[in-house]
Amino acid sequence: MYRRSERKRTQTNRANSGHATAAVKKAKRQHSDVSIEMEEHMTEDKWTKLWKEDKTNHTSKLCTMFTKHVDKLINSREKVKTFVPHCGKAVEIKWLWDKGHEVVGVNCGDKALKEFFEENKIGYSVETIPAVKGKLYKSDDGRIRLYCCDFYQFNSAIESGFGAVWDHSGSLIAVDLDEQEKYVDIIKPLMGETCVNLTVLDELSVNYDKIRTWFTDGFRVEASDYAKADKNLKNFGIKGHQLYTIFKI
Repeated sequence: MYRRSERKRTQTNRANSGHATAAVKKAKRQHSDVSIEMEEHMTEDKWTKLWKEDKTNHTSKLCTMFTKHVDKLINSREKVKTFVPHCGKAVEIKWLWDKGHEVVGVNCGDKALKEFFEENKIGYSVETIPAVKGKLYKSDDGRIRLYCCDFYQFNSAIESGFGAVWDHSGSLIAVDLDEQEKYVDIIKPLMGETCVNLTVLDELSVNYDKIRTWFTDGFRVEASDYAKADKNLKNFGIKGHQLYTIFKI
C-alpha cells in the first residue's frame, strides 16, 4: 500500500455510475469510460458542480463485472432490495428494476437523478427528506428510490435490510484515506441477512487484507474476479481492477 504522499496520480470514475473519483490537484486518471480532471479534497459541492457542468460521461452499456457476476449478486432471489452508492444514473439500476428488484441509490447531484428517470421514461416524484438534508426521487411504483444528499447523511435509519450492494462507483477509493473506514461503517449496517455485496476497486487503493480487516465479524470476503487494465490505466501504474464479494453471514 503506497503512502498518502504517493497519491499524486489521477483518479476517475466509471461512467455508468456517473460519479468521478477523487483526484490530486492538476492530476488526472482514467477509470473505465469516464475521465475527469479535478482538485484534491473533493467535496459534495464540487461533485454537484461537475454534474451541472456536464463533466461526467455516461454509457448505456452495463459493466462487464456486473453482467458476469449478477447471478451471484441476486443468488436466485426475487425482489431483492439493492443498494447502489453514488449511483449517478447507472444503467444497472434500470436493469435490476426491469427484473422486478427494488433499488435504492444515493447521489450528491440531482441532475443525474432527474436524467435517469426522464431518459428511461419512468414516472417519478420528488420529496424533501429532512433526515438526509436532501431529496428523494422515487419511481411511481416505489421500487426505485434515489436519494440526493451527502453520502454521509445516509444511514440504516433511512433505509436498511438490503439483500444486495452493487458498488462500482469508485466511492471507497474516492474518499481520503482517513475516511475510508467511515465509508465502510455506513455500508456494513445497511447489509441485511444473507446480503451479497459486489465491490470493484483498483489495486492501488485498497488491497485484499484491508478489505478483510474492515469486514470481519459477521462477514466473509472473497477476491472473486480480476480484470487487467487497458493501456491507459497501465500508464498510471494500475495493473487492473479487483472484484470483491462480501457476504453477510
